[in-house]
Amino acid sequence: MPIPAPAPARSLLLGVPKQGRRWPGVVRAAVGVCLPALAGVALGHSAVAATATLGAFAVVYGEGRAYRVRWRVVSIAAAVMVLLAGVGAAVGALVHDATAAGGSPLWGMALVLTMTVVVAVCAFVVDGLRLGAPGAFLPLLTVEISSALPALGVSVSEVTSWAAAGAASALLVSMSGLLARPRTPERAAVATAVAAVDAALADSPAPNARRDAVRSLHAAWQCLHDAALVGRDHPLTRTLRAAHLRCAAVVDGHDADHASDEDDLRPQVPLPRPSIRYRLARAAHFRGRSWTIVARLLVACPAAGLLALGLGVARPDWAVITAAMILHQGPDRVLGTYRGLHRFFGTVLGLALFAALATLDLSPAALVLVVALLMAGTEAFLVRNYGLAMVFITPLALVLGGLGTHVDLVAVTRDRLLETVLGVAVALLVLWAVLPGSYRRILRDADEQVAGTIGRLGDAREPAAVAELCRDLEFDLHSSTTAAITAAHTDPAWTLDRWPEHHHLHELGHRILTRHFGPRL
Repeated sequence: MPIPAPAPARSLLLGVPKQGRRWPGVVRAAVGVCLPALAGVALGHSAVAATATLGAFAVVYGEGRAYRVRWRVVSIAAAVMVLLAGVGAAVGALVHDATAAGGSPLWGMALVLTMTVVVAVCAFVVDGLRLGAPGAFLPLLTVEISSALPALGVSVSEVTSWAAAGAASALLVSMSGLLARPRTPERAAVATAVAAVDAALADSPAPNARRDAVRSLHAAWQCLHDAALVGRDHPLTRTLRAAHLRCAAVVDGHDADHASDEDDLRPQVPLPRPSIRYRLARAAHFRGRSWTIVARLLVACPAAGLLALGLGVARPDWAVITAAMILHQGPDRVLGTYRGLHRFFGTVLGLALFAALATLDLSPAALVLVVALLMAGTEAFLVRNYGLAMVFITPLALVLGGLGTHVDLVAVTRDRLLETVLGVAVALLVLWAVLPGSYRRILRDADEQVAGTIGRLGDAREPAAVAELCRDLEFDLHSSTTAAITAAHTDPAWTLDRWPEHHHLHELGHRILTRHFGPRL
């Protein structure tokens, strides 16, 4: 019985999936930065107004979500960004004042430990809720950038105020289409799913086309659930239903590959996500993947920061964020290794772009426009190709952290390259050496959760309880599939031995879901 294998290296390293129309989100990212920052410049606040970008990061978290829930998601993300901007600035001010007064360079560990705690908490929540990219990256980047600003004379209150202005802009821009075109997010999600299914059913599909189609279908159904359209006779539900049936017919013809994402698709409407409480409770299992991610972050981030300080780097934050971004999205060693390569080569190209920008004498307004363009580039590629995203993220962090001031380009380039090498090396060492057998424990735990939910479902009698348990079961089956793919990538021989048991459990789970809800398509 075959098991999932990683996509070809060329596809993982160089591929740039289309993922539907990206330009509206790219424009929103740029406008979210420009609105408050250019207004600040016009009112005489100079380059410090670009700090509003920290709050404007929140606009990214609304992409792909129905307006009915988007305002809430962006509001929460915005509040987190403002809070973390203040935390980063406060810690940065503490470290700057202590070192300027002749204190030990080890004061830098205060920033390292703060960043470690922030990314560990954010990564746990993001992984537990299955929020996906950009995940914990932008909150940590907010702390990293804001911590550099006190050294330039920017107060904590200024950082927080401008971040709040950017947060308000993010919410305004995210919801800007509500009155004119209230169904745009749903239409975009359905169009993306239909295009992905067409690509997967083409004569010569790309290596990941079938998996991408299933993920796009699930994302589109969740968007329609959020918009309260599922169960209604709406043109979007009819269009998505037709695409779903075409894809499900193909998936049902490949019964041997039951742990890939494709086999989480059945000819029935996917159920809505379980409650936040349920998802976080599942993540709280110490044998699960979320705690594995946290444990590795708690080892790698302080180690990378301490090594950077030991080698004389003035600010160890880039080493910390490098290690964290390789580890925060999951325990898959293969994908994590490719992510490390993306981080290194993307940073090198990003430093080259920063060097070109550093030769320009930018006015405050021009600086804001450059930051907006870099933010747009980040949004365009962050989910599609991390290496390309780093080409924009690197100069974005350096430009915002310096606010257009002249820097020693040689020293900055040297330190960033050194920190990148340290962060990548530490992250890969931790990925492969810390909790090396975690993939086995994670898969066993995930399958046990599926079995436990099936047992509770068998005992349930009330229709409301049955419906809630079915929703939980579908979520647990998805989690088990993800765990199985990670195990297959990491240790194919061990996974092959366990495959029949895992396969049988999944077939049982899906038969139970079909029995309770039927082929509603």
